[in-house]
Amino acid sequence: MNIRLAKLDGCTTARVWVGLFVLLGPLPGLHAIILPPIWRWSNPTPQGADVYDMACIGGTYVQVGECGQIFTSDDAQTWVPPESGTTLALRAITLFGGRVIITGESGTVLASDNLTEFYSAGVNTTNWLEGVAASSNTVVAVGDNAAIYVSTNGVSWQPVTGLSFSDWLSGVAYGTNTFVAVGEDGFIATSPDGTIWTKRTSGTTTYLNGVAWVSNQFVAVGEGGTAFTSPNGTRWQAVATGATNSLYATCGTTNSLLVAGNYELRLRETASWSNELSGSLLSPAPYWPYYANVWDGVGYFAAGSTGLTTESYETNGTTQWYTETNSIRIWLWQVTRTPNTYIAVGDLGTILTSPDGIDWDLELTPESATNSVLLGVGGSTNFFLAVGSQGTVLWATNTFLWNALPSPPTTNDLQGVCFDGSRFILCGGNGTILTSVNGTNWTHRTTPTEAFLMSVETFPEGRVAVGEGGVILTSLNSTNWVLQTSGTTNWLSQVRYLNGQLLAVGENGTILVSTNGTNWAARASGLTNWLNAAAYVDGVWFIAGNQGTMLISTDTTNWVNSGTITLKSLYGLVIYQGQLVTVGSEGVIIRSQLIPATTPVNINGYARVSGEDIFLFTGQPDQQFYLNSSTNLSTWSQGPLLEILDSSGTLLYASSVATNAPQRFFRTSLVY
Repeated sequence: MNIRLAKLDGCTTARVWVGLFVLLGPLPGLHAIILPPIWRWSNPTPQGADVYDMACIGGTYVQVGECGQIFTSDDAQTWVPPESGTTLALRAITLFGGRVIITGESGTVLASDNLTEFYSAGVNTTNWLEGVAASSNTVVAVGDNAAIYVSTNGVSWQPVTGLSFSDWLSGVAYGTNTFVAVGEDGFIATSPDGTIWTKRTSGTTTYLNGVAWVSNQFVAVGEGGTAFTSPNGTRWQAVATGATNSLYATCGTTNSLLVAGNYELRLRETASWSNELSGSLLSPAPYWPYYANVWDGVGYFAAGSTGLTTESYETNGTTQWYTETNSIRIWLWQVTRTPNTYIAVGDLGTILTSPDGIDWDLELTPESATNSVLLGVGGSTNFFLAVGSQGTVLWATNTFLWNALPSPPTTNDLQGVCFDGSRFILCGGNGTILTSVNGTNWTHRTTPTEAFLMSVETFPEGRVAVGEGGVILTSLNSTNWVLQTSGTTNWLSQVRYLNGQLLAVGENGTILVSTNGTNWAARASGLTNWLNAAAYVDGVWFIAGNQGTMLISTDTTNWVNSGTITLKSLYGLVIYQGQLVTVGSEGVIIRSQLIPATTPVNINGYARVSGEDIFLFTGQPDQQFYLNSSTNLSTWSQGPLLEILDSSGTLLYASSVATNAPQRFFRTSLVY
């Protein structure tokens, strides 16, 4: 995959929602639902955003990536997500004096002097700014269509015009008093000041994805494992790293060099290159797509898809790799909620469970199912079913002890699961519908189709199943099934009965609604993405889909794509007690507390240490609140916006003492 050429923007519509809280209420139960959803990562941990660039600035690690996400850390283990103010992709980062500059999608430029507050300094262009680099007095950003912008402060930018080339540019670096830009078809150009550019001969027509100044030379990397070095940006020499896949980033020291790419991590510490993903190493780096790397003065860090970050360390003179978390990154296809637990299922017989939607545990599945793709999950309040490829049926009564049927009831793939109050219903390939009163003994039901049935649901008038080619079947008793007219040939991924009506979603942005299962009406989604799952809470319907799609409607007729914090496809969706949880590709699980907790956030501890106020807060996870202060208990100043993200419900916060007043009072104020 070439991420440089595949600029998917599943977060676009969310831009119009940034900073806007829409409180729909009061609604049933005296709740107020917050829109757009405020998304947080549950899996992978600590975050699952694609990381496109990384830097170590004054001892603080900074990662930038998809959907406007920024993460900072003092130890490369605990990552904090400061608000960026944008949902546009962030592609590059550099340090300009004491100011951090980040560039990205559609002319995005962010600047920060403290790594906690970022302000927009963008330019008026639709071109993506893929690279940024700085000298002591000039910062240069480059991107699509030979876009080059220069600034002397990182805030006010001027376009460079009159260029003799129009090549797309993917990276820029500064060293030895020279800027070097690289891009498509092996393009390389140099400039002494960022405004006057001279094309150079690279010796290749291969797309160059990035360039860096490493100790005493420029290093450029690109497609097909391409790598070149130059002492001055003028003369370039090919380097055989051993990589064959796309390379995106490079960093290093005088004596070593690391290149990172799509399932590539190659290290040169002597005259030869080693494959850091090789299973022959005592502790290799994970086999994964890497888009960014950095040398922090002690070791290397590499980061990439779904936020995976690995770091190097030396043992007995050899380089080994350590990855902080072993998060599941297997594709997840469905999620449901039992009375006490969330259950998500996916490839390789994966079953994950969580009591709160925040912390997830991998459950042990029968050995016979470890190569199965689990496509569906559901059941009654005390009996749960997970189904999948080649007729796999697993059952459990406690969510952590799963059993396989000794003989699968079918060899067809199974995906849909529901319980109609007296029997369980499964559906799948070749028009398969199975019913059972106990979940272990199954009866085949005759259906008028050989289409793949992807979802089955119960509603007051009967049962309905949907699937391949727009097929819709209904039944009054789960036994006899009748073909209905859907009005579409698009595949239907899921059907749900939500707030008095049936909602079916599927291929090419298809949305169908019905009150009786017989007559279906199409609704315009405004998208061509696959729509995969639907849910409802307090007057609002939600639909999850490919490329991070999240459609929202208050009437099932008018839909807005609010986007999410990922471009990964989302296949499962469930709402429980106001919490929205969705799962998808590469193990992505994200959550949003739509109906905020109203219990107070308490200040459980306070101390003043070395000129800092130290607070210990306790409350509900995902609660946002302000820390306000006063010197007289009558006039209050609004402080920082904080959030409890840890499932423990605690937050330790430190801030510099802002005043020498003889007394100060503090209180918390919820955001809801």
